[in-house]
Amino acid sequence: MLNADEFQIARQEFLSHLRYTKGYSVATCYGYRSDLGIWGQWVAAAGKDWQRAKPVDVEQFIAWQLRIQGSGAHIVARRISCLSSFYKWARKHEIVVDDPVYQAEKPKRPQRMPVWLEKEEQAALMAAVRNVEDIPPNIFGRPRERLQATRRRYEILFTLLLNSGLRISEALSLRVRDIRLSDGIAKSLRVIGKGDKERLVPLPETFGQVFGFWIKDRPKEECVFAQKPGGKPPTVQSVRAYLRNLNKRANIQKKVTPHKLRHTYATNLLNAGAELVDIQALLGHVNLATTQIYTHVDEERMASVVAKL
Repeated sequence: MLNADEFQIARQEFLSHLRYTKGYSVATCYGYRSDLGIWGQWVAAAGKDWQRAKPVDVEQFIAWQLRIQGSGAHIVARRISCLSSFYKWARKHEIVVDDPVYQAEKPKRPQRMPVWLEKEEQAALMAAVRNVEDIPPNIFGRPRERLQATRRRYEILFTLLLNSGLRISEALSLRVRDIRLSDGIAKSLRVIGKGDKERLVPLPETFGQVFGFWIKDRPKEECVFAQKPGGKPPTVQSVRAYLRNLNKRANIQKKVTPHKLRHTYATNLLNAGAELVDIQALLGHVNLATTQIYTHVDEERMASVVAKL
């Protein structure tokens, strides 16, 4: 790749801009870094100069991903969106003269239906996480009590996601000081979401009682889901792995992730009669268009009802 060193420098400066100026999360920046790396590898293999790339180069990059690599349309659309942001930034800072992405023919981002858990599936998941009978006497010398405490922590975490719609990164970042308590009941959460935007998320009283009792007498600065007093919460990868294991135990025939629990929360709100603007505020979506995917959930449900007539 021509000017390979300049590309690596520009990529790092762009990622720093996203992280420290725009307030993007570490996970998002990591994704951008990976997507730009794929572009860099392709440009290098094609012997092209990334600073003089043309729209036709971007179109060839798209075709290579779809036809040769077999990447899904949604993934390709995400990578091109990343590339567009990078070149807009590079042009603004006079690193490149032209933006090759702007005039390139780009694939439309496919509309994907959100996946959520039905009430029976939610109950099965909760039953699996509350079942301590399947915890072995010890694993690698760890006492059963510690394993039960871990199971209880994940029970609270997954119940919180179902009752608040938090992103998993937001939930794991919570500190005790972020929970508003009244008479020992957790009433709401102060959440710092994408772009360092703050929002308040109310909690149902039934869960608020359980949650409030669980965090009582804890230091204000402690992480809510700390693995030990004063320690750090589990990683996102650990949470996903634990949830996959529970999913198998619950015999749910869907791929369940923390984000699917967020979809489930939004779907439950919609079924309870919430307006889209309310769901938007609770989920922390910047644009209402992002929230509108849930209108398709309602339409699909209505269509299935009508089909039974």
